[in-house]
Amino acid sequence: MPPRRTLLAAAALLLTAAAGCSTPSEPALPRITPPSAWVVDVPADPAASIPEGASWWRAFGNTELDALIDRALQENSDLRLASARVAQAGALVDGASADVRPHVGAEAGALDGRDTLADPRSGLLRAGFRASWEPDLFGRGKLASAAASKDAEAAELDRKAVRTGVAAEVATAYFEAASLTQRQQVAQDAVTTLQRQIEVAGRRFELGQSTRADIDRLETALSLEKAGAIDLARARRVRLRQLAVLLGATQDIEPPTFLGVDTMPIPATARLLPAELLERRPDVQRQSRAVDAAAARLGLAKRDLYPRIEIDWAGSRQSLRAEGQATTRGFALGYGVSLNLPILDGGRIRSNIAAQEAGAQAAMADYEKAMLGALADAEIALHDHAAAIASEKELQQARDSSSKAAQRTNALFGAGLAEIDAVLDTHRSRLQAQDAWLRAREAEWISAVAVRRAFAGAV
Repeated sequence: MPPRRTLLAAAALLLTAAAGCSTPSEPALPRITPPSAWVVDVPADPAASIPEGASWWRAFGNTELDALIDRALQENSDLRLASARVAQAGALVDGASADVRPHVGAEAGALDGRDTLADPRSGLLRAGFRASWEPDLFGRGKLASAAASKDAEAAELDRKAVRTGVAAEVATAYFEAASLTQRQQVAQDAVTTLQRQIEVAGRRFELGQSTRADIDRLETALSLEKAGAIDLARARRVRLRQLAVLLGATQDIEPPTFLGVDTMPIPATARLLPAELLERRPDVQRQSRAVDAAAARLGLAKRDLYPRIEIDWAGSRQSLRAEGQATTRGFALGYGVSLNLPILDGGRIRSNIAAQEAGAQAAMADYEKAMLGALADAEIALHDHAAAIASEKELQQARDSSSKAAQRTNALFGAGLAEIDAVLDTHRSRLQAQDAWLRAREAEWISAVAVRRAFAGAV
């Protein structure tokens, strides 16, 4: 049988044998089934929209917060790193796609001399092209490209998750700093009130109308109030420094003015079912892409059991000069087909398949873990938000009642029916109620941000 036919027959025989090799299986479905509804029922706005990828923080209606988040999305180091990884993954997709295309290269060379003393001296000049192509008969290139594409999708989803996280962290730091700023003013008013009470108690003590114990009690309260004011100032500075880091600043930024925070409404949430949450969460979808990429790599590892076929072609213009002979010039053309099938490799291919199978199982476990984490994050955020709303309402009522009590006591003092101590005591009670309400308001702001972060922002 002619050599060419022998080669074709061998290739056909190997292709037939390879048809019985195992093929990659589809990734198994996750074992996690999302519940049909949330345990916590949070008041929601049925008309609230849930646009994908929206700038959800603008629903708070605070232009200063909007400007800070916009700046962070431009300068934040974590987000720039995530964007660079997206670009890197995209380049790897292009590289994987290039492997299945024909490769063509130029080549040139010069040779002068002889191999042995028995050979005449000769010189060879050549310049031409060489091309090779491995037909993707068993889907190696397709699987490699699919794995790279899923990695690129995962990188983009990771960038979206980082973007949502950065926006939420900026909003949280902003609201905490705003609350601490307001509480600092309340603490300063409380210090001033206590100082006045100590002055009054001192005069009454001189007149024999009070005891030294009354002064000691008030001085103790004053020291505690001053210590609390110091802690508030420290916490505020920490929050502003954290905000500067989120904005990519090496030094403290100019403190926000927090204009309009007192009257800023907290936007209502929209109805979103657990299954819809898992479809929106970029961190969950990122792990889903990781499962797909792992399945593609498993299939690629199994393809190493299949034969590899490569087609080569080369053409060059040559000039041959032999000693004592005329120079010969012409065009040389060559082509061929090569086939490679592994037989003994020491178990390398099987080991790689086992490793990729374990990797696929790990990716599925990470996917299920991400689903559980997302559902838990959302449930906890909804619970905290509901509790914060209820607490803020009660403390607002306490604040209003304490304000009315202070007004009535002031009126009684003006009519000569109440002592200055009663006025100062009710004023301190009003300040305490105000501080408690500010803390509740802060918790409501932060829980609203946490809900939006848990639901991938646009809620």
